[in-house]
Amino acid sequence: MRAIVLSLLTVLTVGLSAPPAPAAPPDGDLGVAKAQCRRTLPAYPEIEPRTTSRAVRTLQCVLNDTQFGPVTVDGFYGPETKAAIKSFTDNFECCISRPFLVRTWYWTILFSQSHKLRGLELGDSGIRVKTLQRALRADGETIVVDGDFGRQTKRQVKVFQTKCDIKVTGRVNGQTSFFFSQGGCNGDNAS
Repeated sequence: MRAIVLSLLTVLTVGLSAPPAPAAPPDGDLGVAKAQCRRTLPAYPEIEPRTTSRAVRTLQCVLNDTQFGPVTVDGFYGPETKAAIKSFTDNFECCISRPFLVRTWYWTILFSQSHKLRGLELGDSGIRVKTLQRALRADGETIVVDGDFGRQTKRQVKVFQTKCDIKVTGRVNGQTSFFFSQGGCNGDNAS
C-alpha cells in the first residue's frame, strides 16, 4: 500500500511541477485564421465539388473574406462550401450550367468583393493591393503578389483595362472596379 501511495505522490508532484500547457487561443483569434489561410496561389484553378486541395482551402478563406462565409477552412469542397458557392452564384443574373463548378472568373469576383479595389494606383501598398494582384492573377495576368502597387501592377492593370476595352489608365477607376466585380473581360463567364 505504501508503494502505491508513494507512486501517486510522485505522479502528483511531477504533474504539479511540470510547466503549464500553453493556453488555447481564444475563439476567433485572427492569428490562427491567418495561419490557415494562404490566399496567394500560383494560379486560381477551376474546382469541382468533392475536391480536396490547397486551392479549396484558399477558396474557403476567400469566401470567408466576403459575405458568403463563414465556412470551415478544411480544404474539402463539401456541403458547407457548396452552400456558400450556391449563395454566391444565386446573385448572377443569368443561369449558368454547372453552377457549383468554381470557374477561374469566380475568383476574380470574390477577390473584388473581399476588399474595395476602386481608387488603387501607383504608390499604394497593403492588403488591398495584394487583393488586386490576386484578382489580376485570377484573371490570367502574370504578376507577383507583393502588396506594392508598382510598375508591374500598373502594367497588368493596363492589360486588364485593354482586355475590357475601357480607358487605359493603370489606375483602378470605377470602370475597372466594375469589370473586376463581373469576373473580368475574358468572355468565358457565361458558360
